[in-house]
Amino acid sequence: MIDDNGSPVELEGFLPGGQPSDEADDVDAGLQGTSPAPSSALRRSEQRISTSRWSLIFVGIVTFVSVSIGLAVAGAVLPVIADWYRQTVEEEDGSMPRSSFHDAIGLSELPDMGRCGWAEHHMEYEGDAFAFLTHVDDPSECCTECQENPKCRVWTWSVDKGCTLKHVEPGRKYVPKKPTWGVSSGLPFDWVRYNSLYCFALLQPAGYEHALMKLQMEKRWSLFGCEEYELISNESFRLASGIRTTAIAGTLQCDSGGEFGTALNNDIFKLVWEKVISNGRYAYNDWTVKVDADTAFFPQRLKVAIAFHPDTYHGIYLNNCKFGLHGPLEVLSRQAVTIWGKGYDQCKQHFDEVCSGPCLWGEDMFLDQCLQKVLNVHRSNDWNLLSEPHCDSQDWDQCDNHKVAFHPFKTAEKYAKCMEAADFGSLPILA
Repeated sequence: MIDDNGSPVELEGFLPGGQPSDEADDVDAGLQGTSPAPSSALRRSEQRISTSRWSLIFVGIVTFVSVSIGLAVAGAVLPVIADWYRQTVEEEDGSMPRSSFHDAIGLSELPDMGRCGWAEHHMEYEGDAFAFLTHVDDPSECCTECQENPKCRVWTWSVDKGCTLKHVEPGRKYVPKKPTWGVSSGLPFDWVRYNSLYCFALLQPAGYEHALMKLQMEKRWSLFGCEEYELISNESFRLASGIRTTAIAGTLQCDSGGEFGTALNNDIFKLVWEKVISNGRYAYNDWTVKVDADTAFFPQRLKVAIAFHPDTYHGIYLNNCKFGLHGPLEVLSRQAVTIWGKGYDQCKQHFDEVCSGPCLWGEDMFLDQCLQKVLNVHRSNDWNLLSEPHCDSQDWDQCDNHKVAFHPFKTAEKYAKCMEAADFGSLPILA
């Protein structure tokens, strides 16, 4: 622009040459009611801040990863160093010979525990100690001692103290424990599981049942697949390591008769049930199962069935046949067993009056009538439990209808064939 004297004049907001400046842009933007555009210096400052922020994030990630790796390495290395230190100290001060430390305790894991329910190394399970067995040489043998003693619920073993058998009160599904170097502990049976099964069978002291029971034991079939099991006979003998029969007094022979021509074995099983209840193993498990030696029984299938029959305050038992409860497989809840034990004499008196003397019934019918009609235990029908000819099953010997149990199979060969036909108890695939 030219003034009155002919000299050029610079306008505010314009650079020499007539180009608008940044300040002019800001003014124009303000006049238009919008935010002023950031200057180049401000933009450069924001870029530096953004770069610094990403740098800090990157450094944080690298630091986190480094610390995590360091902690993982320390977690793996420190126990090894601690083991080495304890070993060195104990061997140097003579408190434990090298051979005993390595062979008996070991630094890595427990020896083969066989049929032991559960075992942990460097852990002491708590309970009320009632037996101290100094002659026991390893944890597996200690567990066997515990399995053969109905009172034993927990065992602990160490080189210096040997085997300690402990008792815990029923009614809980856990055992307190604490880390203790050099001590191995465990449960004789896995009774702490949910819906655990205590299964028992009456075994003749001689005869074909022994071959059946040894096969089941070796393969862990039938009752040996339950969380806890027990064999009862009128003699005490060891069938295998950790499996010794519990003896009852009296003979196991009985007559047949009554309306249905069945074995009149109620007096025998009265002694059996008294032993079951007095031993108390059932009280630590949710369900009690009485199974015959010649019954092909699948505990994993029973677990599915009992999920549909929750226990009640008055107890529950499962009826397995449209004609009434049949003895090859009897399933009672813990509460039902307790009520049955307390109410047996009441039932005996009631039915002696009804029958004008002893009713000529087998154990299964007496149990069914007693629980249902006298003791008011809930009776729940389940026709998926048992397949046998006495309950009108036409294909019981095929063993392929996905029932919980099949009966009877009197030889080991036929028993094994049934197990194979049933796919060893595998559950059906639902489409």
